[in-house]
Amino acid sequence: MKSIVFFLGLVLASTGVFGQKWYDQQCEIEDEVSEAEYESTNERNILTVIIDQDNNLIINEKERNDLSEIKFKELVYTFLNNPNSDKDKAESPKKAIIALASYGEKDRYEMVLNYIREVYLYAWDLKSKEEYDENYIKLNCKKRSKIISKNYPYRVLELKSEEDKKNTPSPSPGVPPFKGDVKDY
Repeated sequence: MKSIVFFLGLVLASTGVFGQKWYDQQCEIEDEVSEAEYESTNERNILTVIIDQDNNLIINEKERNDLSEIKFKELVYTFLNNPNSDKDKAESPKKAIIALASYGEKDRYEMVLNYIREVYLYAWDLKSKEEYDENYIKLNCKKRSKIISKNYPYRVLELKSEEDKKNTPSPSPGVPPFKGDVKDY
């Protein structure tokens, strides 16, 4: 019965929009995760989600194309909460980092990112009902921030592929054109 309620709640959360800044444009939520922090974090606190060139979903170095939307969301939620104190899941939601990278289609990447956001929204909504007896969306920014920082900080690191890094414009203007006495023949 609990799992049915969980799935129903997850589906309801996913039919809405995707949380705070990407949800209602009112409050900041994103907790910046630096590459250095990512690299120094205990491996058990990192869930690596990669979409490879063939559009396969790889989670912590294992191909997981068998996952439905609900199973993927359940996997992310269980990773964050770690209800059974498993050694391969995050020590706590505050220490968890989800690293997301794509070398395949951008549509699949956006879909997976939205699924992750929906899991966070679901977790925030459960916590807001527990602490304030109100839906997360109805809370003001201060209360939302408290729920996020104390319980489920949004710590998703979007890793860039080499191709994305090349396509990102450089912050410097580059080498200026030279109009000297050099002639090409």
